[in-house]
Amino acid sequence: MNFGYKGIDESLSLFILERIMKVDKVYIIRIDNPTSIEYAQTAAESCERVGHTWEYFEGFDGSKIKDQSVWKMLYDKGIQFGKMPSVKGPAACASASHYLLWKHIADNKECAIILEHDALMLHRFDLEVPDNTIIVLGYKVVDPQKYDYQTAGQPKFFEQRKKHGGAHAYAINHITATSLLNNIKNVKKNMTFIDNEFFFRNGTRGSVDMAISNPISAIGWLRKSTIWKQSAVDNYRPILDSFRKHYHSNESLGEKNA
Repeated sequence: MNFGYKGIDESLSLFILERIMKVDKVYIIRIDNPTSIEYAQTAAESCERVGHTWEYFEGFDGSKIKDQSVWKMLYDKGIQFGKMPSVKGPAACASASHYLLWKHIADNKECAIILEHDALMLHRFDLEVPDNTIIVLGYKVVDPQKYDYQTAGQPKFFEQRKKHGGAHAYAINHITATSLLNNIKNVKKNMTFIDNEFFFRNGTRGSVDMAISNPISAIGWLRKSTIWKQSAVDNYRPILDSFRKHYHSNESLGEKNA
């Protein structure tokens, strides 16, 4: 039987079967900024096209919170840090927005997709999301229209990954959200930004696994950034064959070794 993971053994499959959930809704993180609002509306329209219930989640605006006070705001909302982060600015506020959303998912015992405002859903995601696993949903590209997602097809299973190019689109359940928050609570070092700590490397992910939807079910659309001067194209090898075969573009994928 196939419970979602490629090549998973039967005993582990049976264990996962007891503790897996399907996505309840999609949260789209946005801030009070014209660009973010425009991008988030496009993300919401993509959710509607594939039949997912969605909801905006109001994030912290780094153009208004320029110091480290965002971390005190999280602490006041019940998120504890083993060591209070010292990073600041738009990327720190974006990271804090994810952490606050994790708490919301944990508190409400949900299973959800998290989209940053510049992500698009391509397919409805109906695979079951196992505990203690971040399911990343797709890559970041300059021109998403160059990916023939209809021919590539619906997501069928997951492939495990050590690294992924960012937090633009992923699914977690409340067990995973709780584990990630516990990792933050127990960290003994200066945390940086969410991509560094949980996606580019396993800095604070700990025992939480990561896997990618195959074929992909979402994509990050790189445009003008609300955080950086220039959007970075970061995608880690191995790139899924189902993506490479159906991505017809000469644009660089910014491939990096995992």
